[in-house]
Amino acid sequence: MDLLATIPLLVIFTGIGLSYTRIIPAIAGFILSVLGVLIGLGCSITLLLTGASWGLAGMAALPFIVAVPMALNGLRYPVLNDVTTDPENPPAFEAAAQARPNQNRDMSYPESFGPIIRKAYPDVRPLVVDESPNDLFRRVEKFAKNQPGWEMTDRDPKNRTMECEVTSSVFRFVDDLVIRVSNQDTRTRLDLRSKSRDGLGDLGANAKRIERFLRQLVSDPGHPGQSSKIKSS
Repeated sequence: MDLLATIPLLVIFTGIGLSYTRIIPAIAGFILSVLGVLIGLGCSITLLLTGASWGLAGMAALPFIVAVPMALNGLRYPVLNDVTTDPENPPAFEAAAQARPNQNRDMSYPESFGPIIRKAYPDVRPLVVDESPNDLFRRVEKFAKNQPGWEMTDRDPKNRTMECEVTSSVFRFVDDLVIRVSNQDTRTRLDLRSKSRDGLGDLGANAKRIERFLRQLVSDPGHPGQSSKIKSS
């Protein structure tokens, strides 16, 4: 009976461990862990039907109990996996398009995502500052290199773009990120785009990443006093 109660956790941690060590793809590790959660519910019911204690049944069901609120919370996010501050002219992936996992993928930006992003993530907007393009590019590069899980894969000072692979901390999911610095009249504009490699939805991860990076930039002591975000029409 004790073994039956621990099987769900063994399956879940096996999924996490195998994906973290890259023995299996991240999405496979995630699916295996979800399977462990469902097995936990089944084991809990089995334990109750066979007269086991409520403690053992609760132990088996614990992953399911924890996962349900997380799943319900995920329902509040729109189903999309590609987020940008500029849906009309999104930064293009160059290095990411050549990466082996993306070679058979369409890396173009889905036009239908634009209205969804504006409604769901009003803070995902271009940042415009009173700073020279080159100075902003250097400052953005410094911040990008210090982000946990970010690995810079391309840097183009001439066009003022850079790309990163962003790896999650648990299942080691990899997302692609591109940053673009450009002129905006007499000011300088910063745009970002973050795209998931796995899944149709991202549970808000890409938008949160962009929002967090923009907040860090604005709170930087070296940030110029005058800045704004372009409002979505």
